[in-house]
Amino acid sequence: MIFIWLRRIIGFFLFIISLCLAAGCFYYYHVKSTLPDVKQLKEVTYETPLQIYSADNLLIGEYGTDRRIPLEFEQIPQQVKDAFIAIEDRSFYSHFGIDLKGILRAAKVFFEKGKMAQGASTITQQVARNFYLSPEKNITRKLKEIFISIHMEQELTKDEILTLYLNKISFSHHANGIAAAAYIYFGKTVDELTLGETAILAGMPKAPSTNNPISNPDKARERRHLVLLSMLSTGKITQEQFDEADNEPINSYYHVPKIEANAGYVAESIRQTLEATYGDAIYTEGFKVYSTVDSRVQEKANQAVYNGLTDYDMRHGFRAPENLNDLGISSSDHERWQTELKKRQQYDYITPALVVSLKADNSANIIFADDSKASIPWNNIKWASNYNNQNKNARHPVERILKPGDIIYVHKTPAGEYALRQVPLVQGALISVNAQTGAILSMVGGYSYRKSSFNRVELSKRQAGSNIKPFLYSAALAKGYSLGTYVLDEKFSIWNKWSNQIWSPKNSPNVYEGPIPLRVALAKSKNVVSVRLLNHIGVGNFVKHLKKFGIDVNQKYSQNLSLALGAYEVTPLELVTAYSTFANGGYKIEPYLIDKIVIGDTEQVIYEANPAIACTDCPDAVTNTIVPEVIDEEAQYLEDNNYAEQVITHGNAFLISDALGSVIHGGYGPKGPFNGTGTRARAMKRSDIAGKTGTTNDSKDAWFSGFNANIATTVWVGHDSFSKALGRGESGSKTALPIWIEFMSYILKDQPLAPVSKPDYIVKNSIYGYPEFMISNGKDLNFGYTSSSDEPQTYTQQDEYGAEIHAEPPQVKPESSQSSAIEDLF
Repeated sequence: MIFIWLRRIIGFFLFIISLCLAAGCFYYYHVKSTLPDVKQLKEVTYETPLQIYSADNLLIGEYGTDRRIPLEFEQIPQQVKDAFIAIEDRSFYSHFGIDLKGILRAAKVFFEKGKMAQGASTITQQVARNFYLSPEKNITRKLKEIFISIHMEQELTKDEILTLYLNKISFSHHANGIAAAAYIYFGKTVDELTLGETAILAGMPKAPSTNNPISNPDKARERRHLVLLSMLSTGKITQEQFDEADNEPINSYYHVPKIEANAGYVAESIRQTLEATYGDAIYTEGFKVYSTVDSRVQEKANQAVYNGLTDYDMRHGFRAPENLNDLGISSSDHERWQTELKKRQQYDYITPALVVSLKADNSANIIFADDSKASIPWNNIKWASNYNNQNKNARHPVERILKPGDIIYVHKTPAGEYALRQVPLVQGALISVNAQTGAILSMVGGYSYRKSSFNRVELSKRQAGSNIKPFLYSAALAKGYSLGTYVLDEKFSIWNKWSNQIWSPKNSPNVYEGPIPLRVALAKSKNVVSVRLLNHIGVGNFVKHLKKFGIDVNQKYSQNLSLALGAYEVTPLELVTAYSTFANGGYKIEPYLIDKIVIGDTEQVIYEANPAIACTDCPDAVTNTIVPEVIDEEAQYLEDNNYAEQVITHGNAFLISDALGSVIHGGYGPKGPFNGTGTRARAMKRSDIAGKTGTTNDSKDAWFSGFNANIATTVWVGHDSFSKALGRGESGSKTALPIWIEFMSYILKDQPLAPVSKPDYIVKNSIYGYPEFMISNGKDLNFGYTSSSDEPQTYTQQDEYGAEIHAEPPQVKPESSQSSAIEDLF
């Protein structure tokens, strides 16, 4: 009787199981058409952060919440595969997508507790859930997971499924996939992982936030032990390997992406451009961007700005450093002062240190946050002697500058010595472009990206000062003037309707030379000449001419005679673009940072730069006038062949470039030899360079913009606060030009001379006894002489202030030389 009832019960359960299987099969085939196409997983792209590279393929920036480094199956070490299979799914290579025993265990728990509390997921099921389903636990989601897994096993190989799993699985700390986890937790590639490290990572997927070795090393050690036991029991490792790996010390910390070159301003500018174009997709879809910036050139730009701002800072004195006593920290409390040092900002070239003691030879012993020790020789401290801390009992000079417990910054010199430094209060910027194509060669937006991410190259609008003058002189050429035209260099006054005051522009230095040729006036940056010149040309005409270069003076209140002195705000990027027009023969190029963008594992090219470039060999497409007439045939040729728009003639560009060469190299005028404001650049010993200094009123901004035919570079130095001046004696030639010289000396090293090309219609004639370039068959607006005339004409003209512009040069004896220390304060 018992036997009969037992048979009936077993039969009933078999019937129920059969019925469930039949229902499951029916449901599977019913929903099969609605299941996702798992074949698409063969071409899956993973959420991969944006990576930005230099032109020489070094990583300069990475952006994105999650980090992933997808691998092919062959790139994954067998040890890694064995570890994950041993702990996650031992029967992976034998099941058809699901583990029936595990499902029965999960069902038992469900009926006992009334909820899904038991996993039983195979690796295939985890892939199905990670790619297609939510992590919630309910019977509907579990059925879908099972069906997708079975379907997946029919369409993909086991190796493909395992590869998807190891590339997708989350490891906490924004690490997705085994390769990213290996780097973030251990700073290694997967093939460099030890067995113990592999086991730690294999033990994490079950509870990545709990089992990771950074947040909970003890829990990670326990999970590692279980993984190693599983590998040992399945014969994947030996007892000896088990013992060695199980006893490995855990040394894990968060490894940030390894930035290989220092170009923070470049990377951030590119990131903002991409986000504006492609949106948030750039952070997940594997964008790789290759910039136009070479890492070596960028590093020299960084160094040049650092050196220039440091030199300025040292000229203006040492500021009292913080001392441990001020912070209530005892020098004997090692942990607290070490923590204080670690809190201090690390910059590109200077490091915080603690003064331990002062020595009789006036050197200082220091210690760093990592407990390494060094000393600073007196020769690298004495620059700070202008600081007096009122230590009247000091027996040695160093005691008037430093004392034990001071927290200072130091710089390691090329000679290996340490030097006392401080974080400058001043800021600076450098931007360099290929003048022929617009490709940005380097960009430094401040003293250090770590100190301030604000990019002064692109965002900081500052008054241009005398950096605006070359465009005024270019407008004069377009109005018929020549570089030999005389304008009166004498004081005058005018009513300023905007301020309701009398305005009397002044030269700096306060020297006036009477009638002076435009070339000499530009080289010496004569302010009153510039204002007179603007008055003759007309403010409206100058505004129109400036717009050709991309400088749009659209505010009516700025359209006045102060424009002649650069009383208008521009960014360094706008200025370098405008100066490039002189360098390339009159073409307006568009600066660009992005050379190429690729996306996804296949690195599909979605963008490649194709800039409109200058055509130095093309005939002029415009006339030399304020509002140029377009020569249709030549302009059409430029457009058809992807050349940049020509905005001034080759002749105009050459004449201004040649005059700007006199800013550096000087020249010979009616009074004999003269020097310009940029004589320091003669140290480069290059005849092909030209440029212009600039300093705004009260020395609040210092500029130098210069170029040869290939490269244009602009440097700015100033305080972020518009109200703060650089200080007495600071100027474009003293403050900004040294940065330009250091950078350009590097980038032009071993490069052949590249002067701006002279068109055939520019000739050199003798004007009043000295040679000058001019346009062939041109006529000087103010003189009434032809280009071939060597004799002075009797001609005068008055400006609206009653001052005469003379035809005859002043009758003075030539001077053998003039002072080279001309500071350009406007």
